[in-house]
Amino acid sequence: MVPLRSGENVQIPGLIGIDWGTSSFRAYLMTAGGQLLDQVSDQTGILRVQDRDFAKVLTDACGSWLTAWPGIKILMCGMIGSRGGWQEALYLSGAIGVSELSADLTRVPGTKYDIEVVPGLAGRDFSGGPDVMRGEETTLVGALAMGAPRSGCFCLPGTHSKWVDLKDGRICRFSTYLTGEMFALLREQSILSPLMGEDDQDWCPVAQSAFLSGVDMAAEPSGLLHQVFSLRAGILTQETRNEALSAKLSGLLIGTELAVLNNAGSKRIVLIAAGGMAERYQAALRHQGYDPIIFDSEECCRRGLAEIAAARCADIMENTG
Repeated sequence: MVPLRSGENVQIPGLIGIDWGTSSFRAYLMTAGGQLLDQVSDQTGILRVQDRDFAKVLTDACGSWLTAWPGIKILMCGMIGSRGGWQEALYLSGAIGVSELSADLTRVPGTKYDIEVVPGLAGRDFSGGPDVMRGEETTLVGALAMGAPRSGCFCLPGTHSKWVDLKDGRICRFSTYLTGEMFALLREQSILSPLMGEDDQDWCPVAQSAFLSGVDMAAEPSGLLHQVFSLRAGILTQETRNEALSAKLSGLLIGTELAVLNNAGSKRIVLIAAGGMAERYQAALRHQGYDPIIFDSEECCRRGLAEIAAARCADIMENTG
């Protein structure tokens, strides 16, 4: 545990915020004002919880916090609120901001802890079809609290990348792309798999050049299904180097995803990402003439949990005052 002292003042924990997704678990011990005091993380996503014993995972990870501060508020977001999670949280629809999210938290029953789950969103994509999200709504609340523009096009890369249209601080439309999942499937379980180089994840100059070549390739009229096979043909005819194949595939898929910008109707792009993901999306966007504003995704999610919890507390005080 990190020290809970800042100078001579003891910082009192008031919230445990948890981002619990399909493949990962992140918990943050915070003051009521959102100051980070401690954090833990592991790979116990909801798909790896044995016998659906979510309470055990929580106590194993945060037991010392829960013992030291019994009754502390716990707020969770992400796939933990899906049908396969601990407690299904409802989907909200319409133009959604922090006030709507905080007003419709779902309580987790049958536990001695004070746990609520942030709702997901059900809405329309940029083409008018149905779409849903869980977790990204919290990250967006955090980005706004950290100074992101209240209107614009927001990109949240990941296994299922989201592009979100915000107006006056409210989520209006969003489109989901299986970019990360498709990349993993093609890299690990396709005819391309045996052709991948040993260092296929390195972001070296060769990989960067291949990545941007893949971004450009996505604009060609032949279509994604042919282009994926063309990557294999490029290796067999020695026009593409094995160690550059993964980067070129990544560029192709991300470039295909960036076609959303034609429908988003905004030149103001906010990129919420971290690490290699942020590096690749930033490179692709700049290659296409955009200059994205960048925020760290984990920091935004943590801040979003604190903002929603604070709004919930304010609602309760107002209704009981």
